[in-house]
Amino acid sequence: MINEIIGEIKKSLENECFISALALSLILPDICGKAEFPDENETKRYIYWYNRHIGIAEKPSEPYGDDMPYSSGELIYNLRCELLHQGSPDLDASKIKAERCKVDEFKITIDNNTFADSGMSMVAYGFGMKIVKRGLNVNLHHLCNIICMMAKTYYENNIDKFNFLKYAIVDERSKK
Repeated sequence: MINEIIGEIKKSLENECFISALALSLILPDICGKAEFPDENETKRYIYWYNRHIGIAEKPSEPYGDDMPYSSGELIYNLRCELLHQGSPDLDASKIKAERCKVDEFKITIDNNTFADSGMSMVAYGFGMKIVKRGLNVNLHHLCNIICMMAKTYYENNIDKFNFLKYAIVDERSKK
């Protein structure tokens, strides 16, 4: 099932069906999280899996410090919930616990570079170096591609953990 989903994500990106690509990409950490952390609740296993396999590389490195927002597991889980349950590819910052990822401005960017970087984060400081605004632009191609790549690698290295995937999709069109 993982490879089929990844194939459909790639087709969606090629055909500029960006919301479809994003929605399908955002369910892959759900599936992989269930494989890796089967006894955790859905929220925790999503965040744990994402942070362990993707989020760690998305975190800004020094000298930027701990103020810069990034695509953490919690933030991406929030995006997943907003898109799949509310139909909006936005964030509800009030539901994000990590202070550095409570962004005031969130954008998903699409450009012609399919191998783009992760995006851009921003922090604005006011008087006394107090943070007055945080922003995060996430590149859609990067997010979809990195999730697909890590899910595929995880699946191939842990196929025995995916025995819960029991399904049948039968294409009846070719039987005539």
